[in-house]
Amino acid sequence: MGRAQLFIALVAVTFALLTDLVQSQPKFLGVISLPYPAHMNIFTHTGDNPTRKYSLLVNTYSTERNSYDTAYMVQHPGDHIASNFTDVAVKSIYNFLYWGKEIQQIPTSVLDTEAILNFDGSTISGKATGSVYITDMTDYTFPATYNAASTLVPESFMYSNGIWKDINLINSRDDIMACRVQLVNGQQRYSQFVWLEHPRNGFKDRWSIHVLKESACDTSLALTSLKVGLLDTYEVIYATGQYTQRLVLFWTSGFNNNWSNPDDITTGVLETGREYYDLTIVDVNRDGNVDILFTVISQTGGSVEVYEIPNDFRLTESYKNHVIASGFDSRNGGAAGRSPGIARAFYPTTSTNQKPYIMVAGADDGRAYVLRPISQSANDWGYEKIVVVDSGPNEAVVGMTAADINGNGGTELFVSLHDQDAIRVYTFDPEISTTL
Repeated sequence: MGRAQLFIALVAVTFALLTDLVQSQPKFLGVISLPYPAHMNIFTHTGDNPTRKYSLLVNTYSTERNSYDTAYMVQHPGDHIASNFTDVAVKSIYNFLYWGKEIQQIPTSVLDTEAILNFDGSTISGKATGSVYITDMTDYTFPATYNAASTLVPESFMYSNGIWKDINLINSRDDIMACRVQLVNGQQRYSQFVWLEHPRNGFKDRWSIHVLKESACDTSLALTSLKVGLLDTYEVIYATGQYTQRLVLFWTSGFNNNWSNPDDITTGVLETGREYYDLTIVDVNRDGNVDILFTVISQTGGSVEVYEIPNDFRLTESYKNHVIASGFDSRNGGAAGRSPGIARAFYPTTSTNQKPYIMVAGADDGRAYVLRPISQSANDWGYEKIVVVDSGPNEAVVGMTAADINGNGGTELFVSLHDQDAIRVYTFDPEISTTL
């Protein structure tokens, strides 16, 4: 190799390393002020304007007894990067939550309009009766909200999140599947895997609640399709239990993946004995196969972990575990403090030809993290743990989410700082020069 070629090669390697470094270190853009922000998610609008494609859904919570909390929409933050979000519009959707949990956009195909699904319920006195709220966003000025989990006699169940699935294959309408828990004196009484049946009018008619499995799960769940052999395809649901302390999976032998008969549903147990919290299904190591990404929360020694799913998902002893981040400790000084919270895969740019990064909300450790894969090898499970923000002890970092809100190709990262009444916004856009 000649000197000129060597010089060009060194420049290319240096550029790649610098680009990689830039992508691993998000830059601070500004703050969205909002009281007690917690769980967040992205809402996608129709239309071609890249700066108005996304809004931010935000749930809040107060630790005061018998208090109500609010769900918000931060409208089109991509229009307000230049002002550091000082003039962004924050709209209250409703203000009768009991400690908001996951908030998510409902696919337009489910209810034939823009809508939002929300979950709540808490161990705080006066907030134990959780709900599953559906909000019709046809009229943004006056959104209409209905409780899909309402019963004639109120039940004190806490709901955390849910998935959409046509359970009984009768009316071609997607139903809600969720895990829920009921506590008595702080101890688990019921942990149930439930199905909320879609009525004729999903906004006004009562949704029927069916218990599919008892002592099953109580926190997160995710649905995927998995092949066994050449011919068989199963719908499989993985779920966590913070209170049951079980990491489980469900599958059905019902015709055409009908889930409506509990006797057709089989439960598999991957692990027991720890507090399993957040869970998603994603190809973490980019080997072409989906994995289980989940968090184990604890007062000390919490972790982010992955299970590789074997060729036959039913063989629970064949799953392979990888701890990709550990040492998460609560710093809030209370016995109820836990860390980490959610862990979600994302890409720092619109390019997806690489392993995803993983955002981790530290919850009661007061930090937000990004886990950056050390290499692109599918066999390398090493990650660099990058602290995006350390807001100090006695702060809760509950929510994180991400999207390219201005269409520039770099992903923006949102981090909620609960006790600072702030959502900090960062970017992986290499064209922006501000730093942490």
